Amino acid sequence: MEFIKEYFSGKDTTFIISQVIGFIAAALLLLSFQQRTHRRIVIIQACSGFLFAVQYLMLGAYEGMIGNVVGFTRSIAYSFRGRSKAVDHIACPAIFAILAGIGGIATYSNPASLLPMTAMMITSFVNWSPKTQQLRALNMPTSAMWLIYNLICSSYSGTVTEILNLISISIGLIRFRKKGNS
Repeated sequence: MEFIKEYFSGKDTTFIISQVIGFIAAALLLLSFQQRTHRRIVIIQACSGFLFAVQYLMLGAYEGMIGNVVGFTRSIAYSFRGRSKAVDHIACPAIFAILAGIGGIATYSNPASLLPMTAMMITSFVNWSPKTQQLRALNMPTSAMWLIYNLICSSYSGTVTEILNLISISIGLIRFRKKGNS
């Protein structure tokens, strides 16, 4: 309890609320990789992405905010994978990658701001894949990018998220490989 007190001492209300929102988003993201179906993974990730966008807005980390707005929209679209010809077309992930790139260029402030843009461009293709094991595995490098970005922009909940996210992805890979799920 003392750690929590020290963590929040001297911080303004906006910062504290942003971290709480970030931890809720983190819980959702970690939960997403434990789902069996692609649809459930991306729907839960959409909710997480929306909350992370709010957190980054509150922190003034606009690159992360834009990346998560694109990610939120993308996850909603991808939840229709296999049910919509438009979403199933290869142009769909390309469009989201381009949007992430445009958002990243528009909010560029320093070399670190390229990390969320690059991560979102990559995950536009990764999360489009209907293969859940591939989705889990290929999210690992993008989690590392977000980890570095979160450290730089003082998103402590985001930092913890990405550490736990890497662990959760690893568990999901092992857990579902043993059961023979794809």
